[in-house]
Amino acid sequence: MGWYVWIQNSIVPYQARLVAVIIKIAGITGEITERSDYSMVLVRPGGSTIPVALEWNCLGWQSMIILLITLVTGLRGRYTLTSKLETLVIGVLGTFLSNLLRMALIVTLAYYINNIAAMIIHDYFAAFVALIWMVFFWWFVYSYVLEEQIPIVRDEDIQVGT
Repeated sequence: MGWYVWIQNSIVPYQARLVAVIIKIAGITGEITERSDYSMVLVRPGGSTIPVALEWNCLGWQSMIILLITLVTGLRGRYTLTSKLETLVIGVLGTFLSNLLRMALIVTLAYYINNIAAMIIHDYFAAFVALIWMVFFWWFVYSYVLEEQIPIVRDEDIQVGT
């Protein structure tokens, strides 16, 4: 249907830049390209490069959908609006950051080990990262963020026995 083209053209370059910043911590230089077949090249000390294809399907949109579904079910109940909004912000930012770190890990593996190691992590570990994040997220918000509303008791609701 072509709806992914917008994601590929507008969001992928932005996230590729963010991944390039993160991998600098590991001593890797990533340069963003305008090519259609790959979005970044990793520059080795000798000047050789490794092409990296960050595509629309690698960004973690699936984990955002899972987050939204779990928010619908997880925020049912009598919680304060403020704590629900805090939960939403933590969930979106945490999911975004966990996806960036996952992509940076895969790129780092491609640079320091090889493409096979990166593909194994990409294909099998990515879903595990999303699952671990969701479990941690919900444990954290239920333990420390979500606050139950205190029911308001009015004078007319109080019955005095005789």
